[in-house]
Amino acid sequence: MRKSGQAAVQPDGDTGKTKRSPKERAIVWGLIAAALVVILIEWNARSGYSKSLAALQKRIELSDQPNGEPFRLDEAKSMVTGFPLGTEELTDRGKRLQYHWFSLFRNYDLQLTTDDEDIILALKTEADPSGEAPPQLAAPQNQAQPNTPTIAAHQLSLPDKGLDRELKDEVVLSTDQLDSQVDELQGILTREIVRQALLIGGRDGLGRKTRDTSLRGDVKLIENPERFPIQLITHINRNREVSIDLILPYKTELPYRWNSEPFILPEENAFEALVEQSEALSRDGFVDALKEAGFSGKAADWKAESEIPEKTLKQIKEWSFISQYTIAQDMHAAIATEGESPERLAMLARAYANLGSLTERFQSPAHKVFKARALLYAERLTDRCEDSPWSLAHRAYVRTFVGRHQSAIADLKTLESTEKNKDTKRPLPDWLELIEAYCLYQPEVLKKATRDENLQYMAIYLRALQTDPVLDGQAAGTRTEELLAVEPACIRALDYLNDLESFQHLSELTEVRQKQIWEQLYKKLQAGNLPAEIKEPLDDHMAFLFKVKTKLPFRNQITRQLQNTITHDQEPSINALGQLLQEVSYLQACRRLYFLTEFLSRSADDDIAEVQSLLAGHPYAPYIKIYSSVPAEVQETYRKLLANYDPTELELSSAKLITGSYGYLKYEDYDKIKAAAVANQDHIFQDQLQYQRFLVKQKMYSRNLLGDIARLMLEISPHQPQTVSLNIDANKGYADQHHTEIVEKYGDNPEILSAMGKRHLRELNDEKAEEILFRRLEFTKDFQTYNSLAELYMRRGEMEKWLDIMKKSLRVPTTGLENAEIRSKIAYYYMGEGKWKEAEPYAMDAAKTYSAWGLICGAHYLEGVGQLDAAEELMENCSKRYEANAAGWYFWCIRTNHGDQKTARLLAERMILEHPYPDHYTRTLEIAVIHLMQGSKKEAYENFLTAYQKHHDGYCGLHAALLADELELTYERDELLKGIAGLWNRDYASAELANYFQRMLQEKDPIKWDPDWFQSLMVHQPVGTPTNFYFFAGKFLKLRGQDELAETYLQLAAASPDTSKYNCALASQYLRALDKKIEPRRIKELTADFNDVKQQAGHAAYLVQRGKREEAIQAYDDILKSHPELTGVLISRAQEFERLGRYESAIADYQRVIELDPENWIPHKCLAMAYGASEDEKIRDSALSLQHAQRAYDLLPTRYWVIYGALAVAYAAQGEFDKAIEFQKETLERAPTMEKNAVNRRLRQFNEGKPYIRSVAD
Repeated sequence: MRKSGQAAVQPDGDTGKTKRSPKERAIVWGLIAAALVVILIEWNARSGYSKSLAALQKRIELSDQPNGEPFRLDEAKSMVTGFPLGTEELTDRGKRLQYHWFSLFRNYDLQLTTDDEDIILALKTEADPSGEAPPQLAAPQNQAQPNTPTIAAHQLSLPDKGLDRELKDEVVLSTDQLDSQVDELQGILTREIVRQALLIGGRDGLGRKTRDTSLRGDVKLIENPERFPIQLITHINRNREVSIDLILPYKTELPYRWNSEPFILPEENAFEALVEQSEALSRDGFVDALKEAGFSGKAADWKAESEIPEKTLKQIKEWSFISQYTIAQDMHAAIATEGESPERLAMLARAYANLGSLTERFQSPAHKVFKARALLYAERLTDRCEDSPWSLAHRAYVRTFVGRHQSAIADLKTLESTEKNKDTKRPLPDWLELIEAYCLYQPEVLKKATRDENLQYMAIYLRALQTDPVLDGQAAGTRTEELLAVEPACIRALDYLNDLESFQHLSELTEVRQKQIWEQLYKKLQAGNLPAEIKEPLDDHMAFLFKVKTKLPFRNQITRQLQNTITHDQEPSINALGQLLQEVSYLQACRRLYFLTEFLSRSADDDIAEVQSLLAGHPYAPYIKIYSSVPAEVQETYRKLLANYDPTELELSSAKLITGSYGYLKYEDYDKIKAAAVANQDHIFQDQLQYQRFLVKQKMYSRNLLGDIARLMLEISPHQPQTVSLNIDANKGYADQHHTEIVEKYGDNPEILSAMGKRHLRELNDEKAEEILFRRLEFTKDFQTYNSLAELYMRRGEMEKWLDIMKKSLRVPTTGLENAEIRSKIAYYYMGEGKWKEAEPYAMDAAKTYSAWGLICGAHYLEGVGQLDAAEELMENCSKRYEANAAGWYFWCIRTNHGDQKTARLLAERMILEHPYPDHYTRTLEIAVIHLMQGSKKEAYENFLTAYQKHHDGYCGLHAALLADELELTYERDELLKGIAGLWNRDYASAELANYFQRMLQEKDPIKWDPDWFQSLMVHQPVGTPTNFYFFAGKFLKLRGQDELAETYLQLAAASPDTSKYNCALASQYLRALDKKIEPRRIKELTADFNDVKQQAGHAAYLVQRGKREEAIQAYDDILKSHPELTGVLISRAQEFERLGRYESAIADYQRVIELDPENWIPHKCLAMAYGASEDEKIRDSALSLQHAQRAYDLLPTRYWVIYGALAVAYAAQGEFDKAIEFQKETLERAPTMEKNAVNRRLRQFNEGKPYIRSVAD
């Protein structure tokens, strides 16, 4: 131990160290420092590079996923760490950024490539952070490197499933979304044009077998694969510049990538240009890319001429998808073994065009695949034949069947200007004149050709295509049956008949004929290219009795055998053919289930179970449960649809699937599904027609949108009757500009006459509409035209003419229930007039149909003549037979206090209460009504509240508010009334009643109810509303202690002839609970004198619509002579005086209303506008304007947007523009969408310091 301060003794000997000199120590420490610097540099380079690469790759993987957010340059820059040197340069497509981390031993470089919108397109790496040699993008099998840019993009996030080993030598293509910013170049067909060109490159350019995931069943994907399908993504920017990315993913290495040279499409005929460019790529660019990706082979030999077998020449005339499929297989096989020739290309193009047309009603993208192939092979033919007339004729054929009719017409015009017979080997086809007749609409040519033995097969098909079941059901049915007579295996034709919605017709079609057609399909299969293991059992089964051949097990067996065959010798494949057969089964199942649930209103649960095994494996098979009778199961089905639908293939052919989700999903989810289907629509005739029909049926469109679609159809197919009729309807001025042409060319076309008649009806040109509709009846007598005439006469109040035209329509032959439905309407008319004897035959004939509405009509008659037992029997049968009317019998028993109420209640509880569904309006409403009838007020309140909140429905809201009042939920009651009053834009009457209730509640008891105001409101309401409002008013008054007036209104509701209203039954029950006797059922909904007033007011409103204001004023004068207390009529007359510029008369009427009803806000609002904005300077008085606007504001507990608008006008008239702007902004926020433009224009005036002065036109 050494003491402190004592020196240490150093041992002597060799173990001692020599001290380094200062110079040596400096060198050592310098070397150490240098080493540390190198380590730090290398660590920074390696760490920065690795972290940056990992972050960029992770973010790119996210962008690769479906619906992934685009990866933007700014975000990418923020991920780069480690202080690299960076450079940025512009390219012809965007930008290129280089990042370099300095290193003494290796290269750490990243390269980012973007498009012109700074979206990351590719990431190139030059080093591997693991420290091993960087991956090289050598072509497989030692082939040459591609001469395309050597930028290696990030490693893809690999799919969960891939390819089996048996497909290792085949060109297999996945289906990826099209990336297009051009409206004309969006949709499945546009995507398939490029995809199919690649497959043609592999098939015909290299002789390889090909498989396509867009054809369901063509590719079977497996777990843990070794290989993956090729990915092909087409980008089309807003300048119509096209670039194509080909990606071949690998499991353990970076993917192979190929990028096309960008090309720009012309603005005009861009779609046709895309077909031309893609076809060229199928012969060179795509072939080279596939070679570079490792696929070898050579193109088929070219033969200048070849013979087509007689079998094929016969099959091309068969309108069965199986026959056309067989032709395609035969032609592909002939090209592969014997060489490509003009004849084979032409036959292949026609077969695919036919196949696309025949399968376009399937709920599958296959028809777009076939159409794309048809267009490409037709383009290939014109290139090979140097645009010879014969080749152009075939391209016109293909364009016609695809739905690009104007493009076909362009080819036909080219033919007219060329020497048609310059190709002596190949004269123009005899069917060419039929293609021209179809595209240019020359029906007489097609009709004549049906008598030509050589041409009738095509003429009959084209005539069937050109008729429209929506516009001319009678002709469509006739021509479709003609087609089925010559081709019994035409699935398209048979399914077309489903558009003719009549009961008897659909019953036979879905129950019998859909099964019978399978025998014809099997015969076509026998003539096809089936492997022996399938053909032999098929031949054996076809020898059995017919009933065996149509059974589902046999159909399932054949379908499964085709789907699961292991042979891969055919193109298109046997597997995909099996899938098409399953598409037929799925389509037929949907048609049958729709008929059972929508027409018969009965449970289809057993039918769903029966077809499930047949549809197993179909991507939409789980969704047939939308037809289930269990609401929870339906809801779950739509949730599955939302979670699993494929946006790359959903089309509007699945409209029922899409529209049905509206009531079961959130609106934004429904809209997401709908948007995916709409995005997949192409600019072809059938797609645009389907889109227009979809929008109209959903009632979710604007006239502008329909006009846009109609104008687009003029570009695509200008001569088709549907195009002309749509433009007559949707484009103002079109019919006037083309009147002469339309009359000469389409003057005897029922579709066009119907469109012209509807247009005149909409424009209230009744005389012209009547003339056109009667002309239509000269060509075809149909229910639609008779119904249009009947509506016209009813609108004019000419009920004798209405009755006459309805009786004449009974002479029209019918295969369905149209005739009985008309009898039902006639019966209700006679019952409404108290003519029970005249009503009897019509009502009882309607009941004999056993339809739900027929049974209800019969019950209504029997109840009216006092035969309650017989009436109950019909209602009982209706509720037991039709699930949608399950509660009808119970409601009838409650209303009449007659019948087996206990059994009826149990049925309603079992079918309704035990299956609640909060998102379904009718179900929730009926549950609420049943609870209310059973005295369960709290449960009734909760269900009415749910329906109101989810559907913004004033009826349910008023029920909920009155129940809240009964349950002493004062706050909830008041909030509900405020909310209902806020529905003024969409439900004026309910909003007015809710506001009136609020005003009454602000008063001290006893309240001062104004019967004249209430009756004035009722005479302007549609049928059924007075019955509902009588109950609401009666119950409100009863709760306020106004017993006498309450009973008056409740009796009016209980004795209403509109017995279908829930409030009619509720009023009856309410009165009986008070020991009140129900008055006899009335003939009219309003009392006799007010019913006449309602008819007169309706006629006056009709005159206003037609612009006959003086006649309308005279009609209002007549009403006021007998009922001067009706303030609503006074206001209506005053408004017509204003429009005629007769302000003194208008002001006098408004002031009279104020005298009669000082609490009425409407005259004050109208006077505010008159005094503040009249074009007559003598009338304008800004002080009075502001006074009345303020009074209107004060009178309303819940203010409407027009009140704020009146205040804005009044303040502007005073020159107080700050306040005017403030109130106009409030107006803008509250105004409905259709009014916002006008509100905005007025706001701009106020901002400019100008008051609003209106004209008579306003």
